[in-house]
Amino acid sequence: MQFIQKHWFLASLLLLMAMGFQLARPFESLAEIEWLKWSVVSVTMFLMAWPLEFGKLQQSLSRPLAPLLGTAFNLILIPLFVWPLAALAGTELGPGIIITAATPSTLASAAVLTRYAGGDDGVAVMVTILTNATCFFVMPFWIFLQTGDQIESAQLVGTIYKLFFYVVVPIALAQLARRHRPSAVWATHAKPLLSKLALIGVLVMVFLGAVKMGLRFDNQADLPISIRALLTTAIILVSVHVTVFWLGIFIAKIIGLPRPKQIAVGFSGSQKTLMIGLSTAVNLGFNIIPIVMYHSLQLIVDAVFAERLKGEESASP
Repeated sequence: MQFIQKHWFLASLLLLMAMGFQLARPFESLAEIEWLKWSVVSVTMFLMAWPLEFGKLQQSLSRPLAPLLGTAFNLILIPLFVWPLAALAGTELGPGIIITAATPSTLASAAVLTRYAGGDDGVAVMVTILTNATCFFVMPFWIFLQTGDQIESAQLVGTIYKLFFYVVVPIALAQLARRHRPSAVWATHAKPLLSKLALIGVLVMVFLGAVKMGLRFDNQADLPISIRALLTTAIILVSVHVTVFWLGIFIAKIIGLPRPKQIAVGFSGSQKTLMIGLSTAVNLGFNIIPIVMYHSLQLIVDAVFAERLKGEESASP
């Protein structure tokens, strides 16, 4: 029972992916409802951002080197890393890897793991703000640059508008709601509940994305995904994530940032949020497996890294 409580999200994610893929036809009409998908995205982003205390970040803003470094790693270095590697995963999974690399930093787990490992969670949250607030033009830029011949310009422009109105605006509204002190206090205390509700929103998008994938495979019999392609994708994603994580810590140390900020750069610079990557992949008709895979692997890998970093801090005099 304890195992299920701890890993219910990952288990549900895999189950809903399988169900959506196998039951694609019965749920086809549901997956085609545009307002439903983007309403789920908006509500989920609001629920994720509402409990985050962005107002405590004056120190990070006064010394912005660490947040800017984490943002550069997340939005520039990772897309550059995957650019020559994505083609190795094949034409079905490669574009999904590119979308994954262009996705902003996660809204929750980066700060949580940073704090657990003894890092500066204020820096992690600041990287979250910067990457999510700019995703509406950064993501389309990388996607067009690396997969421009696979998407229509009108579709990409539509994605820009949708990312702004359904991602950036809800985050801003959530922080505006925090200006009302009773609302802010309630959201802070209700963070576990709001986080679970947000995860349910993510699971809904996983299911709708899996239905889209199932329909795509049903209509085109020549789109099977081989085990080799899946393994290649996993290796690419893990390699990029681990490299950026430790490179972030190393570069932050080289330029003289204190250890808590080094840890924050490592986590926030290498993590990617599932919701925005999912919604973008579904909107553009790309495979959602890479973004789901990256999210799942980063949680596992970073939990190990957090334990190691925490242990090193405890062992230091």
